[in-house]
Order: sequence, then C-alpha cells, then structure tokens
Amino acid sequence: MAAAIWGNKFGRCKTILMGNAIMIVGAVIQAATYGSGQLIAGRLISGLGNGLNTATIPVYVSETAPSHRRGRMVAIQLSIVIFGIVLAYWLDYGTINNLSGEVAWRFPIAFQIVFALVTMATLPFLPETPRWLYSHGRKEEAVTVLARLMNISEDDDRVRFIKNEMEESLELERQQGSITLKGILNDKTDLKPMRRLLLCFFIQFFQQFSGINAVVFFVTIILEQNVGLSRSTASLAAGFIQMSFWIGTLPPILYIDNFGRRPTLLIGSVFQLISLILFTVGIAKDGGGYPNLALAMLVLFQITVGMTWCTVPWIYAPEITPLQLRHVGAAIGPFSEWLCTFVVVQITPTAVEHTGWKIFLLFILLQALSIPWVYFFVPETARKTLEEIDYIFVKGEAQDRLHERMHEQVQVQEVDRRSMSETKVGESQTLEMTSVSRNDDTSPTSKV
Repeated sequence: MAAAIWGNKFGRCKTILMGNAIMIVGAVIQAATYGSGQLIAGRLISGLGNGLNTATIPVYVSETAPSHRRGRMVAIQLSIVIFGIVLAYWLDYGTINNLSGEVAWRFPIAFQIVFALVTMATLPFLPETPRWLYSHGRKEEAVTVLARLMNISEDDDRVRFIKNEMEESLELERQQGSITLKGILNDKTDLKPMRRLLLCFFIQFFQQFSGINAVVFFVTIILEQNVGLSRSTASLAAGFIQMSFWIGTLPPILYIDNFGRRPTLLIGSVFQLISLILFTVGIAKDGGGYPNLALAMLVLFQITVGMTWCTVPWIYAPEITPLQLRHVGAAIGPFSEWLCTFVVVQITPTAVEHTGWKIFLLFILLQALSIPWVYFFVPETARKTLEEIDYIFVKGEAQDRLHERMHEQVQVQEVDRRSMSETKVGESQTLEMTSVSRNDDTSPTSKV
C-alpha cells in the first residue's frame, strides 16, 4: 500500500530504487540477528521493500513495453520472480543439508542482498516511463523516451499517435475531475475506478485461493502427511515440483499476447479444477496407485498455474487502471495477494493436521467460482494500448472516440508497412545495381 502513496509522486524508477534499498536494510538486520524480535523486525522491513517492488515493477514494464509485447515483457519478469523462488528453495535445501551452525541460515538470508544491489546498480541506466513523465508535465522528455524505446525518430507517426493517445487519456481523466476516495466508492464517473480496482483485487484473490500457496509453502508437509513420502524424499520431490512451477511460467512468454488474457484464465481454471479434484481424490484414498495419482496431479496443477493464473493477474492490474490510479491498482493487486497468502499460510497447516484432505474442498469450490467470474466480469486487454483499455470501461462519446482512434491506428500501421516495403524495394534495387556493376567490372570484356 506504500506504493499506492509514493508510486505516483516519486516515479516508477525512484520507487523501485527505494524498495530495493529498504530490502537491503531488512536483509542486513535479519542476517545479523541474535533474537526473534530482531529477525521479525528485519522481515517486516524487507517486506515493505518487497511490497514496493512487486507493486511497481509490473507497472514500469507495462508502461514501457509496446502494446503487442506488453504481456510477454511482464511474463518474462514474472518468470524470473518464480525462478528466484526455486533458487531460494534449492539454496535452503543445500545449506541445510551440507552446512552446520549459524551460517546454514544466515547465508541464505544475506544472499538476497546480491540481487537488490544488482537492481540498484542498473536502475540509473533505465529511463522513467513516458506515461509517468507525460502525466507530470514533462512532455518533451516523455516523447524522447518513447522514441528511444521504440527505436524510431521523435517525428515518426507512431510516436505522434501514442503521444495523442496519452494526451486524450489524460484529458478524459481531467474531465472526470480529481479522483477521490469518495468518488472511487461511488463509481459514478465514466472511468469506473471502483470496478477496475475490484478487478485488481479479485483477480489476485482467485489466484491465491486456487490453492497454489497451500502447495508452494506446505508441499513438503502435504507429501509427508497426505502422500506418504519420507521427510528426505518429500523435501527432494518438493524441489522438483517447484521447478515444474517455474517451467510452467515459460510458455506464456510466447503466447500470452496472441492468445489473450481471458482464454488463458478460463482454460487455466478448468485444468486447475480438474487436477485439484483428482489430487484431492488421490490423498483421500489409501493404498493402490492413489499416492502416485496425487503426486502427478500436484505437478500438473503447478504447471497449469504457472502457464495461466500465475502470469495473467500481474499483467492485468497495471493494464486496466487509468493513469492517475495505476499505482493504486498495481498496489491493490499485491495487497490482495499478500493478504490472501497470509490467510492461506495461517490456516493450511492447522487445517491439514485436523481435516486432512477436506481443506482442499474449499480450494476446489473457489477454483470453480473463478470460471463464471472470469467469463462475466473480466474484459480482454491483449494487444491494446493502455489508453485504449480506458475505453473498455466507458460508454457514449468516449467509445466513439475509441473507434475513431482505432481507425487512425490502422492507417498509421498501413503507412508504416508501406514505408517498410518501399525501403526494402529500394534496398533490393540498390543491391541489384551493385551486383550488375560488379559483374561488369569482372567480365572478360572489361579486362581486355
């Protein structure tokens, strides 16, 4: 929630820088701890920094990526995050099994500082997002950054088109007046801020209550108590299951923009529901091949979540919120995730101990509810600019302007294609003339 307060004021880059600096302070306190109070304090400080990062980095990526590759860029960022979770698991596994004394737990805690330092070292070379610059009156700088990101001149029609989009989007927001808490709750403006923020909250809610974090945090306990593996075998199997989760995050990099957000979520919900039901059957029954069924479904569930519901919510929140509220929407998403994660982490160990497999009936129910929720309430956003997405939520004259702008965009793209085609033809003619000239120079007649 701190990102909701600071994110728009200081900019995306400075907020990320602040988040990493706070994480380093927290990690140092934890690694140097000699008491539980100090450890908890350090963890809380690191959590504040991590919250700033998780709320801001997807916004930065979304605001700097082109519309046809925005999903891919955020998917890459998220895949790296999941790889970090896998790396942390194997680092813990290796230190616990091969080191003794305090270094076995101090080293893994301190190791996170390396990545924060690398991020801080590279941030000065990254530009602020053009949309944040434009919304804060730094329009010339915004156009320069936009042209650099697209690797074209500032006079290019594509730069002009996106500049006009940003101007029109900001004008629409200005027409609605300043966005206040009362205005958000009433939700009577054309921008529909409450609907958008609720989408940000509930898309993460359904992600977490799919049961993914019950599996991620307690997979070893589940494998021991419900599948029947020994502690050492369960720990080893858990590491490979975590790897399957990361592997599942790789395919969306290739298809998330072309296939779309809605189909990805709907198909993911169906497959997660099936695998979760069969997993629950596997741990509810004794003997036979049921433990193997449970283990196979656990892997399938992890891969499916990685391919669908793990990725889309992080892309979606920065996309659907208007510029004035983007930092708020991007903060509400992680707030929902961490809140739901806290609830799941608190109830799962006790529930598994006292109810066994029955706790997964709750996750099955919520997973089933996610299907109609996505179908009826989640609009498609793939391959639309952030400004075009604003008009999904508005009606009347604003929608008419969207159709006009989409027609204008088609014209710009057509001009761009013709320009590229003419360039290629010109290059081809030049090569042919050069080739003819060389042939003339090397012919027997020219040598005589």
